[in-house]
Amino acid sequence: MTNPNFTDEEEKPLDPAMEKIRRKMVRLLVISSSVIIIGLMAVVFSIVYKIDRNKPDQSRLPATTTAAMTDVVPAAKQTITLPEGFVLESSSLSGNRILMFGADPEGRQRMFVYDIGTGKQVTEIEVK
Repeated sequence: MTNPNFTDEEEKPLDPAMEKIRRKMVRLLVISSSVIIIGLMAVVFSIVYKIDRNKPDQSRLPATTTAAMTDVVPAAKQTITLPEGFVLESSSLSGNRILMFGADPEGRQRMFVYDIGTGKQVTEIEVK
């Protein structure tokens, strides 16, 4: 091969036993390579899947949560006016909304939802 005067000569055919071994080796090489490639693809797929799964998806979050994450409201003093005689039993905060649960003077259970950002009542729910 290092001889510059090398002429292309045809290779001599292998004897049948060596040809059989060569074919087995080629088949083993193809199978081994395929298994390695499939294994590497599985590892890469699992890494990408794990990274994508741990990232929060903005489209699956409720609109109020998304708005709360993007709209930063500076600390301010606000006043919420509840109906006369309303007895507040509990309250809950979620994003930029607050839920107030209690009873009115007639004893009916009611819930009020207020938007903290605007200071306005979003809804009133009567519990029967």
